[in-house]
Amino acid sequence: MTRSGWFVRGLLLFVLAFANLNDIRAGPSNLEAPGLWSPDVLPNALFAWTVIKEHDVDYDEFTVEGAVASRPGAPTPAPRTPGDAAANRLDREAYFFRACGVSTATAPPKAKRSAGGPPAPGPNDHVCSVFPPGMAVLALPFFAPFVLAGFSPFDLGLLVHGGHVVAAFVEVLATLLLWSVMRRFAGPRWSLVLVLLYFLATSVRTVASQALWQHSGVHLAVAAALWLMLREEQLSLGREFFAGLLLGLGAVVRQTAGLVALGIHGMRPVRLVVSLIGAAIGVAPLLAYNYFAFGSPLEQGYGTKPFDTPPQLGLYGLLFSPSRGLLVYTPYVIFAFVALLRAWRWPGEVATRLRWLSLVWLAALVLYATYAEWWGGRVFGSRFLDDLAPVLFAALAWAIGVGLMRTLVARFVFAIMALWSFVIFQAAAFLYDKSWDTLPVNVNDDPSRLFNWSDPQWLAVLRSIPAAVNDERAIAGAILSMLVLTLFIRLELRAARRSELASAA
Repeated sequence: MTRSGWFVRGLLLFVLAFANLNDIRAGPSNLEAPGLWSPDVLPNALFAWTVIKEHDVDYDEFTVEGAVASRPGAPTPAPRTPGDAAANRLDREAYFFRACGVSTATAPPKAKRSAGGPPAPGPNDHVCSVFPPGMAVLALPFFAPFVLAGFSPFDLGLLVHGGHVVAAFVEVLATLLLWSVMRRFAGPRWSLVLVLLYFLATSVRTVASQALWQHSGVHLAVAAALWLMLREEQLSLGREFFAGLLLGLGAVVRQTAGLVALGIHGMRPVRLVVSLIGAAIGVAPLLAYNYFAFGSPLEQGYGTKPFDTPPQLGLYGLLFSPSRGLLVYTPYVIFAFVALLRAWRWPGEVATRLRWLSLVWLAALVLYATYAEWWGGRVFGSRFLDDLAPVLFAALAWAIGVGLMRTLVARFVFAIMALWSFVIFQAAAFLYDKSWDTLPVNVNDDPSRLFNWSDPQWLAVLRSIPAAVNDERAIAGAILSMLVLTLFIRLELRAARRSELASAA
């Protein structure tokens, strides 16, 4: 495939990330209004304004009660203007903010905070984001021209839609890298099937590509490391180092991305050391940020989050619960688990690395199973486990290359499972609006609803399909998506036929 061919692929995937025409993270114009709005993606977008304009990493100037004791020599926040009302500012006690350092708050916060999170900032504390800075840094080049041109940081449309652009761009890069990996093992047709499932039948289209959450950045780091390392030939130590470096940088986006560095090398001592050295260098920016923002390199914004969920409950919830279970939303990944098991009895460099990556995936599963908020908040599908989706798809492509889908029965079962996932995720891409997650009760307050088989989240989305016949936006999004997908498949099949003819000749 030529460079122009990869560019066209990337462009069509980018269009697909917007073609649903459903701004899943959008909501009321008032940033603090109740309803669909989930403003925890805003700190990553506002980071550009605070770094470029204020030369610091606090968010004081964007909050209600924004006047706090200034650091010596720090610029004074601009005074409010009539068009810069409190309604356009963020609550400094919101769950995604914390004190820059130790909180001096003496009264309980008025706004609800997540379990185990850091205390709200006191009235005289500087306000920092609880999130690692990785996605904010990736978004910085996009937002910098708007900052320098004088655009307002309170332009909600710019923040939300600009974040959507950045998330989609990063996710498309991750998808193209993963596609390149899968083409090494599976043929062009199978690779096309897998990449469409990755993009359209996981939470990639409904979550990762929609807003400035961390998922797309983690996918990029993991996919890039797999692109470097999943080859049958013996690889240089330099590749081990750079794979570790990429995963260390991935930990700047979300700390759990660094777990992959423990398995990418195939658990050979020298390569393990080299990979971990690279990861240590890659994670250094996170330590520097923590020191600058919180006063200690080992402090991190999330606080002392509890990992006290009974493992059996968390494992059932993550894998089988009707409204978050991985095997409910994406049952076809059972074939990826079979692939990882096959790697334990298969020779070769790729199989060796996949063995240890399977242990990394299991470690992440257990870690999230014990996490207090294992369900991942108000979101469609299995959000946390999808962070390591590139590992499962790479394993699936490798296994197809060594005969996993050789029988008609295997292909039929896989097709049925994949079709189910495609249907529910595409319905969610057009119609999901978070109402199921918040009404009649917020699942973050009462997660027991996630285990209710009589009213699962996916069924609520499917039930809303008949009403969509009167929704012009949903109809237009479906038509646009179908046209883009048809063009995409047509171009790929034409390229596959040319490749097959060239091989035959």
